[in-house]
Amino acid sequence: MRDAITHLNYIHVLLVTVAGFIVGCLWSHGPLFGNAWMAEMKLTKESMEAAMKKQGMAAFFIRGFVLTLLGTFGLAALIAAHGSPNWKHGAAFGAFVGLFGPGVRMLNDACWENKSFKLQAINLGHEVVVFGLQGAILGGWH
Repeated sequence: MRDAITHLNYIHVLLVTVAGFIVGCLWSHGPLFGNAWMAEMKLTKESMEAAMKKQGMAAFFIRGFVLTLLGTFGLAALIAAHGSPNWKHGAAFGAFVGLFGPGVRMLNDACWENKSFKLQAINLGHEVVVFGLQGAILGGWH
């Protein structure tokens, strides 16, 4: 694994992070599932705006981007260590990691937090789609 990490193309990791971050913004806060996600979280536009004014919008984006970067780095290291002959294999690898890594852990947390099935589906779908997309891009780059 150490060898895979030292030979990563960190420019690729950064670009794939941006792609994942954009999908995340569109998924939970934008046109894809933004309204449904907010309703299931029991948030209003006013409460979101108040939180952003209090903490600053940049703080939300910086934390989100750094965490997306860390997840992308982990996926890139796994793909580099295990190899990916093409984008299809990378997508399948990424979706598998997204589902059985953070996805299942989030579902476990949701059971104890009594989150709705709809919210769980939105959150799980996000992880699978982002990791799948990122895996496809990383698998396509050699």
